[in-house]
Amino acid sequence: MNEADLYDNLSSTYDLMISWKRRLRRERPFFTRIFKKFGVKRILDTACGTGMHAMAFNDWGYYVAGTDISAGMVAKSRENAGDRSIEFVQAGFTELDSVGGMFDAVTCLGNSLPHVLTDDALDKSLSSMFDVILPGGVLIIHSNNYDRILAQKERFMPLAQAKRDGVEYLFMRLFDFHDDLLTFNVITLKQQSGEWVMTPDSSTHRAITHDLLLSRLKAAGFSIASVYGGYPDTPYNKLESDNLIVVAQKPHDPWSNPIREPVAAIDRVPVKENGEPLVDVESVVTGILVKESPTFGRKTVVSMLAVAQSFLPDGYKLRIRNICRSMKRQREIYEQVYSELSENHPDWPESQLRRELNKFVAPPDAKHPPGHSTGGAVDLTIVGPDGQDLDMESIIGPDDVNRMKSFPTYSTVITPAAAKNRQMLVRIMTDAGFSNFPGEWWHWSYGDSAWAVRVDAPFAVYGATPELE
Repeated sequence: MNEADLYDNLSSTYDLMISWKRRLRRERPFFTRIFKKFGVKRILDTACGTGMHAMAFNDWGYYVAGTDISAGMVAKSRENAGDRSIEFVQAGFTELDSVGGMFDAVTCLGNSLPHVLTDDALDKSLSSMFDVILPGGVLIIHSNNYDRILAQKERFMPLAQAKRDGVEYLFMRLFDFHDDLLTFNVITLKQQSGEWVMTPDSSTHRAITHDLLLSRLKAAGFSIASVYGGYPDTPYNKLESDNLIVVAQKPHDPWSNPIREPVAAIDRVPVKENGEPLVDVESVVTGILVKESPTFGRKTVVSMLAVAQSFLPDGYKLRIRNICRSMKRQREIYEQVYSELSENHPDWPESQLRRELNKFVAPPDAKHPPGHSTGGAVDLTIVGPDGQDLDMESIIGPDDVNRMKSFPTYSTVITPAAAKNRQMLVRIMTDAGFSNFPGEWWHWSYGDSAWAVRVDAPFAVYGATPELE
């Protein structure tokens, strides 16, 4: 019997084996602390079983999706979740891309990972988890402590009993040992009308020990943040702990954990203008889409855009919203946004208005030339094979509350699908040599003063360009 068969068979009675209220009450302080520490808002609960953890995370205020390889468990999860807005997808550990998003955290709880039986399958599973976690996000794995189980040959788990609709159930769970593989047996005894009926089920587990798990996590690219032996934060001991709980982090990229770039810091960057000419983007980058023709940018920047577009999958294209902008136009935009901001916030003093405005529009009166006025900054997005812009902006929660909060590249108020699309943009633009202003997912630059601050260059190579009519 394979894993999916076992849990298909157990889907209707699985929740009777576990005291969920007591368990979640014990676990909540642990998850709340970890999620807060790593800024988690969006969670993918893999091997979600009957959806109890996914439902708890949802009820605690997180955006949640769940996956399980068992069709029966996915159906039960949807039934249990009722009208909660949780998406449950039938998918194994190596199929997580089918969810279509990226998350701040992936959880793999309830001794689920030991169903992965080989090193190759384990590496592929952890790689799949790594791929759907945003930079800086975390993976939380909970399993039995197989170091202790193997050392002490512990065969039996505690007997579980429950009663539902006048029917009594007993659940016996035990292991048979075969070196590092174990047969996990679940024997269900059901008493009805004075008679007991026995149903045996089983699946194969691999004893994923502490050292094995940590070594494969590191090989997958994770760093180990912490290891526990139980909830809420019991220290781990190989021969004494009941559980093995590992919190592993995916490394940040430069834009997910950005340095500050205040106007004063950008003003201190010297400019050594290299005299590079402006060129028309469409004359260099085949197939690129522009808002209006002609669209000019510095020669190197336009060549870099061609490289970035070459990194896209077949059928995808870059759409340029803006590159070069005259100082006259920069002043007009600044004044327009200033007027809107002051109208929306009449109680804000001048200093606060300017400070807030400078987060989104480079001030034309600053010592450094605004990026768009150098021809080194570009605002852009990606267009899919259907000719439509990829979703980069879908928001979790009320749009009127979260719209401005969605601007930062690694905003936590956007959906996992939008976060995944932004990651495609991050990858191709970073690989092509651009730097991102983390406050605006669409704004990338090379050669200007802000770029110099972000990459710690000694000077900017682009100053203000001659004004374009």
